[in-house]
Amino acid sequence: MADALARLPIPPRLVSALLLLLGGLMAPHASNLGSTILGLFYLATAWRLLAIWYPGVMPGRWGLILLMPLVLALVVFTTGLHDGRLTGTAVLIVMLGLKLLELRTRRDIHVTVFLGYFLVLTQFLYNQSLWLAIYLFAGVATLVSIQIGLNRVRVDPLQQVRTTGTMLAAALPVALVIFVLFPRLQSPLWAISTSSAVTGISDEMTLGNIGQLSRSNATAFRVQFFDRVPRPEQRYWRGPVLWNTDGRRWSAGKRPLQAPATGDRRQSLDYEVTLEPTGEFWLFGLDIVTQAPQGARLDRNYALVAEQRVNRRFSYRASSDPDLVVDALSPFERRHGLQLPDHVAPRVRALVADWQAQTDPQQPLQLVERALRYFREQPFVYTLSPGTAHGDPIEDFLFESRRGFCEHYAGSFALLMRLAGIPSRVVIGYQGGERNPHAEHWVIRQSDAHAWSEVWLPGHGWWRVDPTAAVAPERVEQPINPALSSDADRVVFRTGDLSALASLMREAVWFADAVDLNWHRWVIGFSAERQESLLGRFGLSHLRGVGLAALLIAGSAFAAAFVFLVARIPRPRKIDPLHAVWQRYVEKLRRAGVPTAVWYGPDTLCATACRHYPGACEQFTAISRLYVQLRYGRRQDNAQLGALRRRIRRLRLR
Repeated sequence: MADALARLPIPPRLVSALLLLLGGLMAPHASNLGSTILGLFYLATAWRLLAIWYPGVMPGRWGLILLMPLVLALVVFTTGLHDGRLTGTAVLIVMLGLKLLELRTRRDIHVTVFLGYFLVLTQFLYNQSLWLAIYLFAGVATLVSIQIGLNRVRVDPLQQVRTTGTMLAAALPVALVIFVLFPRLQSPLWAISTSSAVTGISDEMTLGNIGQLSRSNATAFRVQFFDRVPRPEQRYWRGPVLWNTDGRRWSAGKRPLQAPATGDRRQSLDYEVTLEPTGEFWLFGLDIVTQAPQGARLDRNYALVAEQRVNRRFSYRASSDPDLVVDALSPFERRHGLQLPDHVAPRVRALVADWQAQTDPQQPLQLVERALRYFREQPFVYTLSPGTAHGDPIEDFLFESRRGFCEHYAGSFALLMRLAGIPSRVVIGYQGGERNPHAEHWVIRQSDAHAWSEVWLPGHGWWRVDPTAAVAPERVEQPINPALSSDADRVVFRTGDLSALASLMREAVWFADAVDLNWHRWVIGFSAERQESLLGRFGLSHLRGVGLAALLIAGSAFAAAFVFLVARIPRPRKIDPLHAVWQRYVEKLRRAGVPTAVWYGPDTLCATACRHYPGACEQFTAISRLYVQLRYGRRQDNAQLGALRRRIRRLRLR
């Protein structure tokens, strides 16, 4: 049977709405694809929009056939075929552009709408943020609305929106059941790595690089503690451990592959970290990590190392013991822990020699305390703007400028300890964090990037020493305010004293952060592990394979039955306004003594009324014709309905 709608002309505003919508859905690809591909698509869109008013500009079949190899060659030239994801997206976009140039029938529009759905999916290959998802969901709903409009004789936007909302609401319960119960892989839903890694901690430290990182307020990672929250002085998030130095740069050297040494484990803190992409292998765990997550390992320095570079937002669980004593020191580590640069300034050596003369060589902890006292008593400045070092950077920092960020203090302290014969190293990572008041997690920002030292003391093992805390004790308990610190002489810390407007904006930021994390946790990162955890709340964590499939079928059937029953609930009947007006007219005639049998049609009623009131026959006839026109006409005309209502109201029968 032929489709009766296929012969009807396509409303131009439906076509223009589709073209504008596709243009909007394409816009986020501006950050993924080159301008050439997007420019080609928007050129085709503009061409098709012009054809709505000038149909003669539409290209013919042979023109499209000639265009196809040209645009495919353009895809090869612009993408280079190195990234299948990029090339596939580009091919879809140029084909969609060509499809717009042959958009003539309702079938063509249906095909274009389905290509629009694929276009939406390609956006998630590059970005899975909540805000993009909301934007694209609105686009999908509009595509559905356009499809509904294609199946109607005339365009009725309000009715199309209403029908779209009803359809999506009906599909939602089943979609939720399938999403939650469908068997999952170990990796998250969109386990696609992106190459758009952001800045973060690397495996080396130079003077100024951590200070530069601390100027950013971007989120580094979020942490949810399962049992208790560690004290501020315990919130050191361990990253790479640096052994080698040339006086200006500290590096990790060859990555240690041996298993970590065992220590005296006293307590365990369990938590989950959601790490933003860094492009590096390093993960961050509370100092000191005792249990590595899946897909990562602990190296001998108790630093977490992932099996792959972190090029996407990544969640993992780990356990730590802040009081763990690591007392292993191999001869190899001792040599590296005492390695010195080729040149050390005589004033630096003299300073250490003076401390050694004042302390007991058998009590190295005394020398550590003497060095910290030096940092506390001398006029050191904790600042993001240390200035340019002249000559030996350590000598300049210790004796001349005395201005630096945490890498200056950690690096110089470790070097001083090595000069004193105490093995030392530098650890870089993060320190502190802020609790989100709208959720049970902590936010660690790039401005929390930090460096500290570790010294090896007999009987104590590796001992964490934070010389920055000797200069700025607030650093341990208060986060840095990067906006105010960038141009200030000293680092400015957040105090919590905000104006009403600033406090309101901060609450909004916390709320958005909580929504974003839960979006990642329960949608994007909804892996098999998280599915099992969710089912465990209902005592169903044991379900696997057939059991889970049976639950999925039963749940889907229940959801479908629920939707069916809701749809069967009687709803108040909508009163036909024309019928109501006509009934008032009939009642008016009846009260005037005109017979009004139920079976009377408009013409019969008009003739009967004329016999009783000949002087008003012209009014009866006008009312009857207007009613018939409204009742059996092809269009609903509210103006005519108002005219009928006014005629009946003005009718006087005496």
